[in-house]
Amino acid sequence: MVTHKWLLSGACAAIAIAFLAARPHPTPGPVMRDFEAYWAAGAAWNARADPYGVAIWNVQRGVPGVDARRDEILPFVGPPATLLVWSAFARLPYATAAAVWSCVLGTSLLVLVVVVLVGAGGSLSLSSVVGTLALALAFGPLTSGLALGQLAVPAFTGAALVVLAATRSFPGATVAATLAFAQPNAALGLISQLGRNRVTLAIALAAFLSYALGAIAAGWKWPLAYAHMLGQHAGAERFVAIQITPSSVAFGLGATASSARLVATALAILAIGAGIALAAAVRGRFARFAAFSTLAPFVASFFHEHDLIVAYAAAAWCAIRTRGTTRIVALAGALLVAVDWLGLAQRPTGIAQSALLAVAAMAAFAALGERTERWTFAVMAAFAAVFVAAAISAVHHPAP
Repeated sequence: MVTHKWLLSGACAAIAIAFLAARPHPTPGPVMRDFEAYWAAGAAWNARADPYGVAIWNVQRGVPGVDARRDEILPFVGPPATLLVWSAFARLPYATAAAVWSCVLGTSLLVLVVVVLVGAGGSLSLSSVVGTLALALAFGPLTSGLALGQLAVPAFTGAALVVLAATRSFPGATVAATLAFAQPNAALGLISQLGRNRVTLAIALAAFLSYALGAIAAGWKWPLAYAHMLGQHAGAERFVAIQITPSSVAFGLGATASSARLVATALAILAIGAGIALAAAVRGRFARFAAFSTLAPFVASFFHEHDLIVAYAAAAWCAIRTRGTTRIVALAGALLVAVDWLGLAQRPTGIAQSALLAVAAMAAFAALGERTERWTFAVMAAFAAVFVAAAISAVHHPAP
């Protein structure tokens, strides 16, 4: 128990130092850059302009902190239903809207921590809550999502809530699923819940509500126009560094475009096969949801680093529930996902912060288990070697 307390204390100390004393040089522009796109889309929609087109720049160039002399359009790719929300935010000054949205994100994070802890079968003791929260704050995709003002944070919270609410409140599950559909990548794990009559009905009703809200914002034919827009956007970003789809990763490692597409197709087929196997083998509702969510990067055609928030539920579940060899493998996987490798490559000044958060993730994961496995520190040492190699590469060859 003393070991667990020391691990938890170490995780909290590393997080505090990372956020208060080891922050990298700030990037130019306003805070929460993705929220900037949401707010601007709402303002464009209020002005009856196309929020999915270049008209959004007319709004973004007026956001405090944006260099209006440079053409830096941040495209909006959210479902039309979300425009009703962003329309309300856009009626506030940007700074006020950003502050309100920050409160929404903070609340979503706390709810997600509790939902994941309960879903994993953990106790709501102070040490368990702090440990699960520490793992969340050290989890790169989550902290990136919070820093960017990403809708993925509340959307994945909604998806996780569906699993818990399904047996308790049908209206609650429906509302939670509707929230999840606001960010489709965050909702992919809900496929694991289909087949249970109550939750299937809640998800179906949420899909209808999302369509109806989208119809209010963009007309009843919006799914066709939205799919076309997403296809164009995915095509434009298919092989760029910020995409972490299998095809983009394969291309970045030297594969040709055609070979990269074959790799993506093969991995998508394997992921679907894994999903079928998981559906048959995993009985726990939340465990099945967490496992399915981790398959999202292999089937999505558009996936950024912050979208890996979908792996948080599985990381926390494994930290709380696994033992032996399974726990060692889970720790290695959780650490590889927890680090924001792209951010590390782009901003060498953030190496210290990334290292501290990686240490915090290791300590929090270990503290959440019943005992520390013998090979845990060997995994940590191996991961540290990988991190050091990546950091050296970032210093000498930073990504653009």
